[in-house]
Amino acid sequence: METYDLSQITAAEFKALTGEPVVIHFAENFSLPATITTVNELNGYTPLERSSFSVEFQTNGDRRVIPQGIFRVVHPDGKYLDIFLVPIAQDPLGTRYEAVFS
Repeated sequence: METYDLSQITAAEFKALTGEPVVIHFAENFSLPATITTVNELNGYTPLERSSFSVEFQTNGDRRVIPQGIFRVVHPDGKYLDIFLVPIAQDPLGTRYEAVFS
């Protein structure tokens, strides 16, 4: 598996993945399928060349709320990111999590 470079990844790259499936690995033996649902560009400060942005993920069919933490998000192409996710809402479809890239 290959990792995405956190300092280089942009909102545009995530926008291109909106609606695509991913798998969030919450623990060694516990992962859930999810979908990238929303990408928001932010006006916050970042020392990087890219702008700040946030990404929302929706778990599919599982409404458990996992406390915030760093989790591995894997795209079907095999690339992954270890990112800090925060649970932000529950709905009939599952739980939504947000990652902020600043």
